[in-house]
This record gives sequence, C-alpha cells and structure tokens, in this order.
Amino acid sequence: MAEVYKFKVKTRGLENHIWREIEISSESSVAKLGYSILAAFGAKANHLFCVNTATMKYELIMDDFYDVKRTDISPINTKLSELKLKAQDMLVMEYDYGTGWNFDIEFMSESQMKQGMGTHYPYISNGAGAGIIEDTSPDILEQFIDQIDSTGILPKYYDIETGKYLEWDYRKFDLKYYNIFYKDKIAEIQAAYEKFDEQ
Repeated sequence: MAEVYKFKVKTRGLENHIWREIEISSESSVAKLGYSILAAFGAKANHLFCVNTATMKYELIMDDFYDVKRTDISPINTKLSELKLKAQDMLVMEYDYGTGWNFDIEFMSESQMKQGMGTHYPYISNGAGAGIIEDTSPDILEQFIDQIDSTGILPKYYDIETGKYLEWDYRKFDLKYYNIFYKDKIAEIQAAYEKFDEQ
C-alpha cells in the first residue's frame, strides 16, 4: 500500500517568501519529486537538477547525445520509499547549476493513502510566494522583493519565451489555480527531461 509523503520545500535565501508543501506518493520516483518541485515553483525545466540526501546524489546523467542514462542510482529508478525517510529528514535539490537555486526539502510526515486516491497526487497542499524566474538567481529575486517591499513598484524582467517584459510580484500565489494545472505541468517537465529515454 502506497503512503502519502508530505514535504515542505523552501527556496533557499527566499524561504520567508517563497515555499511550498507538496504531497506525493511514496511509490513515486526521486525524479518525480524533482519534477513536482520544479512545477510547484514555476520552473521551465530548462536546466539540469539533482536531489541530494545526506549520503547520496541522485542526478539525471546525460550522455554525449543528450540521452538520459538509467544508472542504479538514477532518480528515475529510485522510489521515494527506498530513501527510508524519517520526519525532519532533509534533502536538497540543486537546479540550474551555478546560479544558486537550491531547494531545501524537509520530510514532514507520511500517512496511509486512501483507496482510490492515487491520481490525486502529487498535490500542493500549501504555499506562499510566486514562482522563480528562469535564467536568473535568488539574489536577483531578493532584490526584486526588497524593491516591492520598499517602493511598492513591481519589477519587470525579460521573458525569453514570450519575448516580452513581464511584471513579477512575489506576493501572488493562488493555491487553487496552481493545482488545476499542476499535474499537467509535471507531465510536461517529465517529458522534457526524459524525452530521449527509450527504456
């Protein structure tokens, strides 16, 4: 019987402003947790990531042709249940190496999944703050937050996908809205990372 794992995920350096609580099946892979975190924070899956425990690094390894390699410690092959997590255990997810995006992941609790509820998960049960901005850094977002708090003026950033300058407001977070599209976003992100994997 699958369990429901609940994690609190904080954006390091911005943890007082941007965080999520995510519920996910214990039978999900470590990679699925990573995809769920990226989707919860509005990331576009444009960069590599890894999930680190106290003793292990789970990383999607690409070969010279950018195909995903399935190693024994691949996050795709490793179920969350195999991590043997206990309450308050910490994981760290690094994203877009070199830019400073680190997500501190606290294992909060586990509970028995009710029969027929498997498709409900992953699910965002709580949170605060807007998502991150791709191709920037936590330092930039901290400056944006300071600007909003001190002046009330919303900063603008250039969005590569739309080719437009968009306003960013860290205070905007609509839990219901996020969950409407959450599973679709996770599926898109999973496809982006695993599209070359034919195994």
